[in-house]
Amino acid sequence: MNNSHNVIASVMESSKGRMIGDGLEAADIDEILDKCSGWGDWYEVVTSIGDRYEHLAEDRLRTNNNLSAGIYLWKACMYYHYAQFYMFERPDLREAGQKRKVALYDRAAPYLYPPAERINIPFDGLSIPGFLRKPVGSVNPPCAILIGGLESTKEESYLFENMCHHRGMATFAFDGPGQGEMFFQTKIRPDFERFTSAVIDYLETRTDIDGSKFGILGRSFGGYYAPRSAAHDKRIAACVCWGVLYELDSFWWDMHEMTRNGFTYCAGETDPEKGRKELQCINLSDCAKEIECALYLQHGVKDDLIPFSQALRLEKEAVNAKEIVTHYEPEGIHCCHNLYHVTRLPMADFLATHLTN
Repeated sequence: MNNSHNVIASVMESSKGRMIGDGLEAADIDEILDKCSGWGDWYEVVTSIGDRYEHLAEDRLRTNNNLSAGIYLWKACMYYHYAQFYMFERPDLREAGQKRKVALYDRAAPYLYPPAERINIPFDGLSIPGFLRKPVGSVNPPCAILIGGLESTKEESYLFENMCHHRGMATFAFDGPGQGEMFFQTKIRPDFERFTSAVIDYLETRTDIDGSKFGILGRSFGGYYAPRSAAHDKRIAACVCWGVLYELDSFWWDMHEMTRNGFTYCAGETDPEKGRKELQCINLSDCAKEIECALYLQHGVKDDLIPFSQALRLEKEAVNAKEIVTHYEPEGIHCCHNLYHVTRLPMADFLATHLTN
């Protein structure tokens, strides 16, 4: 097996469950593996499946089956998302895939159930892009704010959003510094929490959601951004870490090369050592004790991207949290993606417990 095949094997080992949990079809993944002779084929093969779903959407739109069209457009978006993820050494493909993904979700947004309202929040001379979705028929629901990770973005949270809607919560998923659309405005910044607070400031102006109580969830690298945001903004009543990141520096040279390259890329650097120095600011030691809301920590004991010890450290140091609920899966890999069918619903339940009761 050549190195290019090894890359695909590594991606499948860490991300196949994530892909299926986020909406890719198992049969499509089999087709991808069958057609890819190496990593160099990945982008073309995966985007071709995305194009196929877009064609299905066009057919549904011609017959006014808009709900089905919305699902197909969202699926097309997700294939473009997974076509470009990890393409840190091909910024041309990463940018093309990101832009195509955004365009497809924008097309899907009005046809989704519930529909997605695109919102761009001006802040600090930048624009924070996000989507607000509200349970159909709800009156002033509380809102869960959803944050992606290193290479996960607002569009990827659609299925988890639906879990929140079924439990009476609105959702606002957004891209912050270094993520998705915002990557083209600014790279990773140490003050992500200011962007979260700007989102809450905006949501408080809405008359169609409950502005008195907010929850937050962060996936992977978002498992650093979410608790940091909760520590700095007391309007957050509940915080979920879908995988916990306490700091980066201690395991920087031990992480997978592809992941390290990703952090370096999103920090706006090309040299890993420069990336490491740029990201030494990623550390919760200055604020873990400031977390006062209810805290949910999910982590896979067998996570080989972010060590399990990171979750234990936050659990130990968040001494002022209202409560700490832990969900540590002995067989779980990164973000427990291999156990997506049993680990996602409890996170939605936790948010609902603290926002809707």
